[in-house]
Amino acid sequence: MSTLANARDVLLLIARLQRDVTVTDVATELNLPKSSVSRTLSMMAEYGFLERDVMTRAYRPGHVVMEASWQFRAAHSTSSLLEESLAGLVRQSGYTGYINVLDNADALVIHMRTGSRSLQVYTPPGSRAPAWSSAAGRALMAGLKSSELLAILPDHFDDARGHAPRSLSELSTRIEEIKSNGWSLSRGEYISDTAGISAAVVDPATGQGYGFGLAIPRDELNDSLIAQLGMAVRDAASQVGKRVGDPFWLAFKTAD
Repeated sequence: MSTLANARDVLLLIARLQRDVTVTDVATELNLPKSSVSRTLSMMAEYGFLERDVMTRAYRPGHVVMEASWQFRAAHSTSSLLEESLAGLVRQSGYTGYINVLDNADALVIHMRTGSRSLQVYTPPGSRAPAWSSAAGRALMAGLKSSELLAILPDHFDDARGHAPRSLSELSTRIEEIKSNGWSLSRGEYISDTAGISAAVVDPATGQGYGFGLAIPRDELNDSLIAQLGMAVRDAASQVGKRVGDPFWLAFKTAD
């Protein structure tokens, strides 16, 4: 593996672990010889990509990385990156796309991009639905800490429609599937003739989560389309998540 590739992997490891790293950390996590790791880290520190704590001897991002990161964040907010990514998904698929945030126990639409394919019912910015009964809402719920999730769990599922979960156990199973797959599916839940495929990205600087994805006429849905759009939405979320440093996407590994 080249020195440049090793340097990339070191920076990704620091982002994933969210802490300073030692030679032993890097050698263990990346399965590299300590001698090679030591040379790489020393070279990265020499050129400003890392700096070394004089007390702990652990490495953290250096001034070159921090300056580049500041420039990137000044020009690209997480929401703007997601809007750009969503525009690509809509253009490629033809389906209408949405970006949502959690507002207490609801998924709130903050951005909509209309696709070329017809959709009978639109939910413009300002529209809301119970988070547990929408693809974007459940994708956002999957990124919450346990205490945050408990605060917005429904008291009952009497209003469940279509493919919506009918119990807390079923909702928990769906959330675990989202954590494993990276994307969420809804079929005729809040709007009976509409399906949704969504993923979520959390801005690590603010803690704000964004659910984004596509709305599809339910009668067009089939297993092949679900798999195709699920992977497309997941990969788009992964790209944005890694760019902004979302810990979930930095650690996420696909099975396919």
